[in-house]
Amino acid sequence: WDMGKPVDVLEIDGHATSKQVSELERMLCNEVPFLGKFCSLEGNQDIGKVTGTTGETLQSFPLAITQLLITYHMLKAANIHQLGDLGLSL
Repeated sequence: WDMGKPVDVLEIDGHATSKQVSELERMLCNEVPFLGKFCSLEGNQDIGKVTGTTGETLQSFPLAITQLLITYHMLKAANIHQLGDLGLSL
């Protein structure tokens, strides 16, 4: 509870691995099958990428998990999965 209101808190371990990201992708894509083209490491190579202080590109698996979960919930909230049922794509 926060200020008398229920809240959900999710802590993502800073040591998340590529395997954990892949497992999460598999679970989410089983529920919304065409989700992978929007939010998977294979479908979107920018997932979890961050620019370091010297300009190098780094891969952050905790960031990838965060992005996957946010994308999943946004697409579900928008009922975007219904487009797949109609044979449409974004």
